[in-house]
Amino acid sequence: MSPQSPNFQESVDHFNDNTIQQHFLAMDQSRGTHQKHFAQFGIPFTGDEDFDTKSAVVREMLVSAPSLGEVFTGAIVHDDLFDLTDSRGVPLQKVLEEQGVIVIGKKLGLNDITGLATGLDELPGELDKLVQLGVHMIKTRTTIKFGMPEFAEEAARQMVRVHEATAKNGDIAAILEPEFLIKNEGNLQQNEQIMTDVLRRMIKGIDNSEFRNHPFFIKTSFPTPGTKSSESINPEASAEAFERICKNAGIPKELLIVFLSGGHSSATSRSLLQTMAQVRVNAGSSFSRANLERPYQATFPREGVIDVPAGQRQLYAEGVKNQLAIEGLYYTGLEDATPEQILDEANRMRNPQ
Repeated sequence: MSPQSPNFQESVDHFNDNTIQQHFLAMDQSRGTHQKHFAQFGIPFTGDEDFDTKSAVVREMLVSAPSLGEVFTGAIVHDDLFDLTDSRGVPLQKVLEEQGVIVIGKKLGLNDITGLATGLDELPGELDKLVQLGVHMIKTRTTIKFGMPEFAEEAARQMVRVHEATAKNGDIAAILEPEFLIKNEGNLQQNEQIMTDVLRRMIKGIDNSEFRNHPFFIKTSFPTPGTKSSESINPEASAEAFERICKNAGIPKELLIVFLSGGHSSATSRSLLQTMAQVRVNAGSSFSRANLERPYQATFPREGVIDVPAGQRQLYAEGVKNQLAIEGLYYTGLEDATPEQILDEANRMRNPQ
């Protein structure tokens, strides 16, 4: 892949390359979600101006982190990134591309009641805008709520419609994200059935369309019991469930699937990722909070102090933990280690004496 402005085919080939691990940095928070993350991470801000300043700092911190492309192959970004530059005046999009990281646009909103995607009628025009910016990947999301099966078929149909829109454009591919919300009462078996149903409808819809040969990828949730269920999470059982989901939904073995953390803790997300990689070769991650919380906190260790290099060291360490999970070397104790300890431990495990 060329170091700058990868074209459509280069972008597709990069994500189809199963000789490298695929991890996406999900930094596509809307303004409201970003403010919620600041609050969740314990980073105060006083008014809109202070938030905008700190938001710009962390955006630049993330994209300019040294060796970012060693641990992340893609970055899902919000539209605001295309208007931001670094301290040198270089557009942040270009900074990512120079690091060898594929820029992934984000489109579509969500209906507050149904959880379904909104803005599909405007999508073709939005795809044109991304392509004009040199972006050839887009992530689109719809959500499925347990107990609302009447919307499951429409959620799958929406993802098929997105795929058709990218195929008609011809110069962009979709990362289709049917997210299964974990705040539900369902046990693992019940949530497995919902995931199977939606993903099977989605895959069948694409296979039966005239655009079946246009590339796409999947981002989705880990199959787990809901957070309101009495059943606890068992990563091995979740992996077995996902193996059945892939078989019963007809998901091609060669298709890249990246997992979102979706409200799980960093330790739980990486423990689940580790078991998923044991049952599926083309498995990767696309975490938001699991990758961002500690780098944000390291960047703003206390009020009035900004330490960008510390945030960048922490971000690289988060990426290494994702890699260790795919390699079967992750353990939860790494979540309490410093970046230096994580890198030393990774080197020790990868190169045993």
